[in-house]
Amino acid sequence: MTDKDTLELEHQLSIAEEIESIIRDESDNIPNMTVSEYLTELLDKHNLSKTDVVSASNLDRHYAYHILSGEKKQPSRQKILALAIAMELNHQETQRLLYYAKVNQLYVKNTWDKVIWYALEKKLSVDETNRILSDFSLTPLLQ
Repeated sequence: MTDKDTLELEHQLSIAEEIESIIRDESDNIPNMTVSEYLTELLDKHNLSKTDVVSASNLDRHYAYHILSGEKKQPSRQKILALAIAMELNHQETQRLLYYAKVNQLYVKNTWDKVIWYALEKKLSVDETNRILSDFSLTPLLQ
């Protein structure tokens, strides 16, 4: 089953007589994965090495490997986003990664999130992203 567009799903919910069939249809839509499983899938999909991603993320090397291996169960949103930027993920992949991490997805009406979205779009590095955040007196991606 392919991902449904959010607007399409909202429309289906607004016209539905009952919710059971929608829930049943959607239950298989997003596989149940851990953050590390999805990161591994993305590494394979984009033919990326863990070493390169960890280096580009500017995360502490041991901490980053703990996220990738699944030893770190609840990494912060900022650390997940540093990995997303380092992997040059697209917006859909990043939103899904945030979903699996059980943290808030990017909301482009929020200025900080807007900068992160821009960084993903322009394939900026973590350092370049932090410079832009600093230019706007916003909290850096990694402190």
